[in-house]
Amino acid sequence: MPLSRLPLIAAATLSTALLASTSSQADVDKAIEYRQDALGVMAWQIGPLGDMAQGKVDYDAEEFARRAENLAGVAHLPWEGFVEGSLRGDDHGVDTDALADIADDRADFESRQQTLIEETATLAELARGDDFTAMRRQVATVADTCKGCHDNYRAE
Repeated sequence: MPLSRLPLIAAATLSTALLASTSSQADVDKAIEYRQDALGVMAWQIGPLGDMAQGKVDYDAEEFARRAENLAGVAHLPWEGFVEGSLRGDDHGVDTDALADIADDRADFESRQQTLIEETATLAELARGDDFTAMRRQVATVADTCKGCHDNYRAE
């Protein structure tokens, strides 16, 4: 290979490496935004469910069932946004409350994800019936499941 091409090859290699790191950072930023948005959608659904369960607003069977179905339908979404390099302290420059403890105990974090998915599915199933007492208990179970994860893996 002629020596005159070495600077060109070196520049191309450096450019590729820089683009890869930029792309990786952009992917981390997008992942954080994605999971925050998905968690926001979940909060949008569970808020009225909690209000009905606590008697803060009147129980509306149709709205309750719709929101319970929506919540169960999106409960699996946020988790793919917890990518490597996207946690608090990972030098990505994005504001996130996701603690590095997630990476330290990934098995527990994933177990909690699965529990939430299952509990929201149970809530949606109960919402198709007419036992509001059971629905209220299940809303509390879902909320406790969220809280347990927040207590361990979310900064205050």
